[in-house]
Amino acid sequence: MKLHRLLLASWCILLTIGCNKEDDLEGIFAGKIWHLAGFYSTTDWDNPNMGTPINDYNSHNDLTAYNIELMVDGIAVVTLPEGCQLQGRWEADGKNRTFSFSEWKTVTGDPKRLTKFGKQMYDELLKVSYYQGDSNYIRLFDGSRRYFMQFGDLSKFKK
Repeated sequence: MKLHRLLLASWCILLTIGCNKEDDLEGIFAGKIWHLAGFYSTTDWDNPNMGTPINDYNSHNDLTAYNIELMVDGIAVVTLPEGCQLQGRWEADGKNRTFSFSEWKTVTGDPKRLTKFGKQMYDELLKVSYYQGDSNYIRLFDGSRRYFMQFGDLSKFKK
């Protein structure tokens, strides 16, 4: 009888662990600096690898110009070109894969003076509603889930 109880308890624990379909938000987002890799459109949210590049910022010549740092305490620090830095809050739901930024404030520079990729990244950050990704990359989607920015872990770009 003790063996049956032990097996039942083990099975329940495994079932509980196996049924958790929520993402590890801290493992995915926090503690890294995310570098912009590009802007993409897709017609298939479930398979964004079929996405079409809109503006592909993969030159990586200036690794400090287009980054997001997401901290465990919910603070987001965004570094954009021309000395512009923003700070806000980020929030994600690992079950529904929703993602949002709020409470933006300018730390340095002027977002209204941004050009090209800086302006595009700033404008798109205000529209982020969903995410996909893991500890190597994240994709931040707009509300329609047809457009996304892709970011890679900055440490992977450094040589």
